[in-house]
Amino acid sequence: MKAPFFLAVFLFLSSSSVFAEKLPVEVVPDPPDVPKMNTQHWVPARYKVVREQLLGKECGILFVGDSITEGWERGGAEYWKKLFLPMKAVNFGVSGDRTESMLWRMEDTKLAVKTSPRYCVLLAGTNNIGLWKGQQPAAQTVKGIREIAVRLLKKFPETRLILMEVTPYGPDPHSPLRRRQEEINALLRRLELPRTTILSINEKLLNPDGTFREGMFMDKVHLTGKGYQVWADALLPLLNGEG
Repeated sequence: MKAPFFLAVFLFLSSSSVFAEKLPVEVVPDPPDVPKMNTQHWVPARYKVVREQLLGKECGILFVGDSITEGWERGGAEYWKKLFLPMKAVNFGVSGDRTESMLWRMEDTKLAVKTSPRYCVLLAGTNNIGLWKGQQPAAQTVKGIREIAVRLLKKFPETRLILMEVTPYGPDPHSPLRRRQEEINALLRRLELPRTTILSINEKLLNPDGTFREGMFMDKVHLTGKGYQVWADALLPLLNGEG
């Protein structure tokens, strides 16, 4: 991808207000569309759990994302229980969510935690890359990620945001889906948002040739416990004010 294209996209992404209220309909669906987007049987049950974990609860760290974030309670459960629950972490991750459905859930719940979190950790965009309807271009996915970030910063004006680069999609570093993921991350690094740190753990998950490091992934996308340890090790200095 040539530099002029990146510049044009960056200027486009930066042209709107940091705290824009609305996105085009192709980025944020009307609420009735969300059940059609996530018809998998596990989504209603998971969303019920997410709401119960969120609404009216004290919150020190809010994790927002899809199945990779939800996975803190499975593959990453050891670190979630030992490190993050004592910090009053709340998991707002729903498997299968694209940026559109994350935005809808934020609106639906009003993110009505009892206390504003000190930090939000956002990892979004994986399901916009993959085999789901739409397979968005990188620039469109970044628009959605940016809007989630903007709304979190507006909702919680004292909170610091840790915006994760999208983790590697697929073991083949030359595949179209991996290239799309890398395009998204290149654009994310060009975003300018207040109170935001952009964090990547991908170098710890990959070999120098871009292939998966042994033991980091349970499939072509999702992290093992070892992968969550890498993520935890990267987060802790920031959450403890050392970054």
